[in-house]
Amino acid sequence: YQRRVHGDEKIAPVFIPKLVEAFKQIKIGPPDMEDAFYCSLVHKHHLNDVDQMVKRAVEAGAKVECGGRISPLYETGYYYEPTILTHVDQKSEIVQDEVFGPVLPVMTFKTFDEAIALSNDCQFGLTSSVHTKSMNLMQRAINELDFGEVYVNREHFEAMQGYHAGWKKSGVGGADGKHGMEEYLCTKVVYIQHDSSKNE
Repeated sequence: YQRRVHGDEKIAPVFIPKLVEAFKQIKIGPPDMEDAFYCSLVHKHHLNDVDQMVKRAVEAGAKVECGGRISPLYETGYYYEPTILTHVDQKSEIVQDEVFGPVLPVMTFKTFDEAIALSNDCQFGLTSSVHTKSMNLMQRAINELDFGEVYVNREHFEAMQGYHAGWKKSGVGGADGKHGMEEYLCTKVVYIQHDSSKNE
């Protein structure tokens, strides 16, 4: 699915190198490898699609901060290295489309209004997250982000009592919680007009 990061340009010189270093520590391997963070993609065509999307992004001006290639670690399987791209354009394919691979475009913003606008500028709307110490910005993000889920200062992992549902092209309906249960129920409305003096 689609993943991207919009970071405040004031912290980008510190944030991006730390993010790159974290990505370099990610271990990839077969499913039975206990410390593997993720394993092979599902098919060689899928692997090729991810690789070609990254190559087109680079041709359009993106900079590969780490990864950016098919992993040479294994002779079998379809592994792609954890990849971070910077200097990507908001309207580019790698930002607007679903990559379904370990590729993270990272962009910067000047103001919170710009961050909201950039985040909402996509055809998908499943999950979003915001990291801030400001309660005011938290509330603004919750109200203004056009996504079915908003995570504040935490990673994406929905609770069973919540409601996992996407907006826009991320799907119709959802699951989990009371609202998810209602997806499986039928509503019956009954209107009765009754004259109690004519009980039969």
